[in-house]
Amino acid sequence: MNNIKSKYQILLNKKNIKPITCLTAYTISIAKIIDGKVDLVLVGDSLGTVLYGMKNTQSVTLQMIKEHGKAVANNIKESLCIIDMPFNTYNSKYIALKNAKEIIKYTKCDFLKLETDKQNIEIIKHLSDNGINVVGHIGVNPQKFKNFNKIKSVGKTEKENKSLMSQAINLERAGAKFIVLECVKQDLAKKITSAINIPTIGIGSSKYCDGQVVVINDILNIDSSFKKPRFIKQYMNLKKAISDAVDNYAKDVKDKKFPSKKHSYL
Repeated sequence: MNNIKSKYQILLNKKNIKPITCLTAYTISIAKIIDGKVDLVLVGDSLGTVLYGMKNTQSVTLQMIKEHGKAVANNIKESLCIIDMPFNTYNSKYIALKNAKEIIKYTKCDFLKLETDKQNIEIIKHLSDNGINVVGHIGVNPQKFKNFNKIKSVGKTEKENKSLMSQAINLERAGAKFIVLECVKQDLAKKITSAINIPTIGIGSSKYCDGQVVVINDILNIDSSFKKPRFIKQYMNLKKAISDAVDNYAKDVKDKKFPSKKHSYL
């Protein structure tokens, strides 16, 4: 726990000075690759769409997040690990605390993230008061959407601006350690980041947040069968690299070039 506190303090000290980096991971192999290269590793409920082909994240179960969370958390040594609490697992203070303790005990993660609005900030406070390191998540809450195509940016009206600013301030008061801002308009994201003392982590919310997070599969372009959000930058075409490797393997097998003596037990 002291190690978590010291690492968190380092990130807290980065606010307004050096951007914080965060990527998702759902498997041991990816966790090991990105450990230490980013400050935070998020086991997001995006695993539902990324790994299981779900249309949204509402069907992600507690057991799914626990298993992937354990695989990732147990294989990172330098970065800090955040795990999403799935849809319908924190509907009340009692249920939230019970499930939060279960996830932490099973995975040994450092933080739990809850999608938040003005209705459940008291749940954040309850978890924090009970020793849980909590990350808030405001703006777009994907768990509320059955169809991700209907997701739009927020912070377009004065009413939205006031509500989101209030949520951010109240989340800090409730004990949140970070706040994720998803698809929040640039000007509002900048104002929220300046108004609070804890780091903001943006996803589609501009460079004015204290840090950034994206789904690793998106920046690697593992799946090109759907339109990527506007805020995604492609850093490589892993789908093509894998496809080429498979083509080469299949050709070698058919041409009886694999396995050669080098790859056989003699």
